[in-house]
Amino acid sequence: MKRRDFLKSCGAATLGAVSSGVVHAAKNPPNVLFLICDDLNDWALHPPGHPKALTPNIDRFRKRSLNFDNAHAVVPVCGASRKCLFSGLYPQTIDDYGFARWNKVPALQDKIPMPLHFRNNGYNSYGTGKQLHEGAGGDFYRRYGIDPDYGPWPWRGKGGVYNEPHPNEYDAWIKHMPVQMHRDTNYGPLSDVPVWKSNEEEGWPGAKGWFNVDHSQFRYENARDRDPMPDEVSAQWAIDVLEEDHDKPFYLGVGFVRPHTPLYAPKEFYDRYPLDSIELPPYKEGDLLDCATILRERWQWGYQKFEAVTKAGGEEGWKKWVQAYLACVSFVDAQVGKVLDALEASPHADNTIVVLTSDHGYHIGEKDCIQKWHLWDESTRVPLMIHVPESESQGKTCKHPVSLIDLYPTLSDLCGLPAQALDGHSLRPFIER
Repeated sequence: MKRRDFLKSCGAATLGAVSSGVVHAAKNPPNVLFLICDDLNDWALHPPGHPKALTPNIDRFRKRSLNFDNAHAVVPVCGASRKCLFSGLYPQTIDDYGFARWNKVPALQDKIPMPLHFRNNGYNSYGTGKQLHEGAGGDFYRRYGIDPDYGPWPWRGKGGVYNEPHPNEYDAWIKHMPVQMHRDTNYGPLSDVPVWKSNEEEGWPGAKGWFNVDHSQFRYENARDRDPMPDEVSAQWAIDVLEEDHDKPFYLGVGFVRPHTPLYAPKEFYDRYPLDSIELPPYKEGDLLDCATILRERWQWGYQKFEAVTKAGGEEGWKKWVQAYLACVSFVDAQVGKVLDALEASPHADNTIVVLTSDHGYHIGEKDCIQKWHLWDESTRVPLMIHVPESESQGKTCKHPVSLIDLYPTLSDLCGLPAQALDGHSLRPFIER
């Protein structure tokens, strides 16, 4: 049975909104809290045989949600995946697979992105952080917090760029890196304050400390006396919105950038993963030998990174990378927890639909790769959990394959918004089964 027919057989309104026993949209429109992380792979779902991610807040939320255990991005890279998610359309429909801004994609110029659809239909739409790859993407929100920010960063001083390598990592990596994409190969706790010494030959004046994207100082005295990281700023911004009085239903999008590289996080999250306890992900020697050429030759940077990791540090170097990724997963889990706690303490808790997902997955050495971009589960599979108040689906798992482009029609359907011509399908039948 085709997917569209299956959904119809379940009673789905695939492209339209209908009344619901779960959400009474006409009388009391539900709010929407949309949480999206960057590069969060399926380790947050604790697959057997993989490194154990410590995610108490995501685990707690999963018990109150329908967990879509077989959810996938339609394009395993953030720019295109997010445009597809917020348009509800396939990449072949919009003819875009890359990083072009929303307003630069011709096929999107007459399309209404999801937050604007809510705003156009009686909602106050708010957003912060990384929603689209470029952030807000346009005048789609009533109010927007901060733009995407992957900092803080090391800096070599005047003339340097914002995505500098950490000096402690530089010497180890420089011998093995074919391309200088240093933010993709750097990690460590914030307590490891960078110090770049001056280098007259290379033209570096040198600098000490962490810096923001505009080269202003990111203040770090110690773990308890420092500036907040961008994800912490977005979490607090969202908390402030949740604590406001609202005269309309609201749509609130919160985009966290971790665990996207560079993998910097407070030391407390690194401490949760002692290096001698790190378990490596499943690995099969020669796993690429039977792969299609088009897959094996796609986006060589991911293979080059894994090769560099193992050449520079062997198995211990790989474990350090796993440790850093897990630390950033736990860091973003803590930010998710803050926002969920604020919602639960607010008067909106009983009338807010909550979505938690990621834009795509991420390889951490599987198939000799550290990256996304590939059409294997490690790149495409994402956590996807939807909490609908009063739904009997809470705490259950759906194993039917679903896609991120299904979120737009699902939320529109649940909230009783006018139908849009979308490629995705409403997942409400699974929620109400």
